[in-house]
Amino acid sequence: MNNLHIDVRDLNLFVFLDAVLSEGSNRAAATRLGVSQSAVSHALARLRHRLADPLVIPTNGRMVPTPLAESLAPVLRSALEQLRGALHGARRFDPATAQRTFWLSSADLAGMVVLPPLMRELTHVASGVSVRVRGPGEGMEEALERGSLDVALGVFGDMPAAFRVQALFQERFICLAREGHPITRGRMTLGRYLEHGHISVSPLGRPGSMVDDALARLGRSREVRVAVPHFFLALFMVAQTDLLLIAPERMSLLMAPAFRLKLLRPPLELANFTVSQLWHERMQHDPAHAWLRKAIADASRQPASTTPPGTMAPSPVGPSLEKRGPRPLRLPRQPA
Repeated sequence: MNNLHIDVRDLNLFVFLDAVLSEGSNRAAATRLGVSQSAVSHALARLRHRLADPLVIPTNGRMVPTPLAESLAPVLRSALEQLRGALHGARRFDPATAQRTFWLSSADLAGMVVLPPLMRELTHVASGVSVRVRGPGEGMEEALERGSLDVALGVFGDMPAAFRVQALFQERFICLAREGHPITRGRMTLGRYLEHGHISVSPLGRPGSMVDDALARLGRSREVRVAVPHFFLALFMVAQTDLLLIAPERMSLLMAPAFRLKLLRPPLELANFTVSQLWHERMQHDPAHAWLRKAIADASRQPASTTPPGTMAPSPVGPSLEKRGPRPLRLPRQPA
């Protein structure tokens, strides 16, 4: 026993011993484990050899434990109960009783669309669940892989095979200007649009954007006077300058009344984009994580209010947008 070595492949033998000690016979232990009686006898023989102890002695129709087996019995029972409890807890998630914090990564748009309805739902069905949100940035993939980040919300290109992506909603762009801006009078054209200075939004501070790429395809360019990391800051600046901003439509509809902004149809074709949620493959079958992903997907489908509480009525729509009316928004199919 001093040089005892248990091969990891023999750990299952202790499950057989626990069953025999609990049931008092090989036959009852076999029934409990759903194996043959000979399998129980074979497992006991191997464990007796490993431990150099008979462990149980047949006496008057029962298996009576040796002193070593008696000392092992409570340890085995406790260890197996803890293991079963851990496995049971990992296989289920009850939002009503859970105490957990989820970490999300989100830029302005996804956060404004998803977070309010998500938090309303959590308040009702998962009061012990809290959410922490950080901005997008470098190291997102590593954080998802490590588990320090649960889900990322945003626009994603091709991702490595270890990541899962689910489309949440499709979005389009709109142009914004302050009330009284010269461009709100008369027809919006590309020429008039390019006469003015512009705000660009780049969360990571990188040059270029979908707007600049679209202009480049036309052989044109705009004068970007300032680049900021967040759309909310850009909206605040548009309201107080003559700079123009092209921003996601849902965010613009929500915030335009508060900032007294005019909404205009962009004078160039800009492709719609899809906002998705991203997570690491290793969390795919985790019940708590699956519940969070479903809650996020459900929240993204809830209609958002276009007027924040306590704000003024929406500003009138700009001439070109008012004349043509909004185009229908086509939502992508949810993946199977």
